[in-house]
Amino acid sequence: MWDNFKNLHDKFHERIDEMQRLGGLRIWILHVLDDGPKNGVEIMDSIEEHLEMIQKRHIHDNRHFNKHMMHAMRRPSPGSVYPMLKKMLDEKLVIKLEDGKYELTDKGSEIATKVFGKFRPHMKDIDRGAMAVEDTINEIESYVSFLEDIKSEKLTPHRERISDLSMRIDNIKNTLEKD
Repeated sequence: MWDNFKNLHDKFHERIDEMQRLGGLRIWILHVLDDGPKNGVEIMDSIEEHLEMIQKRHIHDNRHFNKHMMHAMRRPSPGSVYPMLKKMLDEKLVIKLEDGKYELTDKGSEIATKVFGKFRPHMKDIDRGAMAVEDTINEIESYVSFLEDIKSEKLTPHRERISDLSMRIDNIKNTLEKD
């Protein structure tokens, strides 16, 4: 058992070391191109979209944390993306296609697999709308569990709002039953 844990631990640190060696923007570009070819603007859009998903999932109450994370997690600029793409072309991690889009080479794909794992979901295969719905339902379930654990006297002042939410969820349920 210890050997299995040690192997997992070592592999985790190998991935972290590889990510540090590659640098932040290069990793993001590898990640978004792993979903398929993109031009520079599409790369910036995809990175921004991924960062927004991360921010929504990991909103933190700590102001200090938020201040630094909001600064660190923003859309990359053309002045950083295009020079990085040139470096990645020189490193043979990407190629530029005739239509102006960039695509991972075999070497780039190998690194993406090494860093992100070979069984990671490809974003192109994920229905982001379904993923958002799933995340929302999971969040609602968590809050309902929380409310179930609260003593009723603390909930009593919120009876009307809870009733309103219940009716709204019933309306959603009734709409689904019609389909």
